[in-house]
Amino acid sequence: MKIVFLRRPKPKQFDYKPIYYDKEKDEREQRRKELGLADDEAGQRKLFRGELQRRWRGDNYKKEKENQRKKVLIYLILAGFVTYYIFFTDFIQKLVSLITNN
Repeated sequence: MKIVFLRRPKPKQFDYKPIYYDKEKDEREQRRKELGLADDEAGQRKLFRGELQRRWRGDNYKKEKENQRKKVLIYLILAGFVTYYIFFTDFIQKLVSLITNN
């Protein structure tokens, strides 16, 4: 083995040879390209994906909005109970008496 200090070795080359080759598939793709069907098929896939994403986002938006309404309703109910408890019961008097007695 030769020792060289200033020279770096070349990286190994990538040499991949496919094991399976489908000649019929290549011929079909070539025919589709000649007829112009390949572009149309790709366009339909993009439209389908877009439609799925739009539906999914719409469903999520509806669920988020519904959950937000539920949260607001729960907070309003809690605020109402706290307000009632403070103003229409003797909670403040009991609190003041507890603080002054200690």
